[in-house]
Amino acid sequence: MEYVATYISHSQELSDQQISKITNKIESQFAIKSTRSKRLGKRANDTYFIINDSKNVKNVISEIIDYYSKEIDISIQKNDENRKFKKMMVFDMDSTLIYQEVIELIASYADVEDKVREITNRAMNNEIDFKESLKQRVQLLKGLKIDTLYDDIKEKIVVTKGVPELVKFMQLEQGTKFSVLSGGFIQFADYIGDKLKFDYRRANLLEVDDEGRLTGNTIGEIVDGECKANTIQQLCSKDKFDIDIKSTVMVGDGGNDLRAMATAGFGIAWNAKPIVQQQAPSRLNTDSMLDILYMFGYTDDEIESRLSN
Repeated sequence: MEYVATYISHSQELSDQQISKITNKIESQFAIKSTRSKRLGKRANDTYFIINDSKNVKNVISEIIDYYSKEIDISIQKNDENRKFKKMMVFDMDSTLIYQEVIELIASYADVEDKVREITNRAMNNEIDFKESLKQRVQLLKGLKIDTLYDDIKEKIVVTKGVPELVKFMQLEQGTKFSVLSGGFIQFADYIGDKLKFDYRRANLLEVDDEGRLTGNTIGEIVDGECKANTIQQLCSKDKFDIDIKSTVMVGDGGNDLRAMATAGFGIAWNAKPIVQQQAPSRLNTDSMLDILYMFGYTDDEIESRLSN
């Protein structure tokens, strides 16, 4: 089976020496030789290997991935048609599609931001069940008059660097479907979905009383890790987008995204907590989401050509 290892530098250049050192370490780990190498750009490179070991290849080279993690992201995957061709890309919202955690923005108006942030961090590290964490955080917001704050909060939301270009490229190149599955709130998932022209969005709904104040509860099914994984399967069904789940990718930063990453054809931990990076199929810790295209095998020339149209 042919595998491809992608090296992506956090700096402006990935040197030939760095490529050689990483490749030698991987060759030594599997006792094999690479078959070929391809420059994707100044910052990225693909190296190909024939690996017949049935073990999880990512786990086999985990020490190499960790060793270089502060300067270079290394991912490894099967080099088949699903590597490049993605019928659907699914994203978490908070700290992934956008830089902020929306619930913390809301909490700042109730003067409980620090308490909410502490619970959020525990949830993202898988130290506390997500449903329980959401319940605790929403309870802290009880009594806040929210209906007049939506527009103000939306103005503070900043889309992550490279996301608009990534969406444009994949929609033009492949007609890829885009979805956001958020443990946050639907008012903001819809806002981001509309802004980025996403095909589907799902998130939690805050309950509001007759005076426009938060009751401290949510309405309906909680969008947690299990819900995200199940939703990906539903979106791939014939009743929705009718696509092969192997041609999907899930991008997220929290522990509640891991199950969805395992369900999708490929998973990417985006600037995630350390425990999430260890368990995710791959990681990306650069400053631009556009670098995901390197993981799909696209070159700088291909990216620039498509985006210039």
